[in-house]
Amino acid sequence: MLLSSILVGAFALLASGMGTEMYTEPKTKITFASYLSTPYIFGIALPEKPGNDFVGIIVGKGAGYVGSSFGGPMLNALLLAVWPNGSKVMASFRRTKSYGSPAVATGDWSMKEISAGTYVNSTHFVYTFLCQNCMSMADGSSFSPTDPLAVMGFAISTAAPTTKTSLTTAFPRHSSQGSYQLDVTKGYSSQYASWAALANGTKPALAFRA
Repeated sequence: MLLSSILVGAFALLASGMGTEMYTEPKTKITFASYLSTPYIFGIALPEKPGNDFVGIIVGKGAGYVGSSFGGPMLNALLLAVWPNGSKVMASFRRTKSYGSPAVATGDWSMKEISAGTYVNSTHFVYTFLCQNCMSMADGSSFSPTDPLAVMGFAISTAAPTTKTSLTTAFPRHSSQGSYQLDVTKGYSSQYASWAALANGTKPALAFRA
């Protein structure tokens, strides 16, 4: 299928050592500056004069979960966990000061789902979203919109969350993790406003920081 074909090509590009790659989500046609690695994608799109908002995408595979750290290492960074729940995709902000299942977290940031780019198919789950006030935090928990070498992190689990129907679920230990650098400046686009306008849903959030 189309997504699988795109992923195969994208992973080949990564293997060639090209670093940050441009990935276009096939349903919304949004183009992201992305990190591409089987079975994980994370990408962002920003306006040409960026503020603290971005349009993001995160892709995983199977029945487990994937996580993205906006601040590099897991600890004290703003984390985004995403997993499939039947035909739906669940997403939750997390934060933790110690290793283990991170607690739900909220602050001034928020996310709105872009439904046209959020789906589960036979191989992958895809979550596309507008992230507001998600960058340049004073405590260093997220990346800067002008950073050509933003250090970010990922986690991948083949095991599902403990209660996949709940946004407050605990998570089993991930199967693999790592860090990467993303040139967020490659995500600048004159089409950003029209892409951000596609956001049509707000994910529930709970106010808690570990």
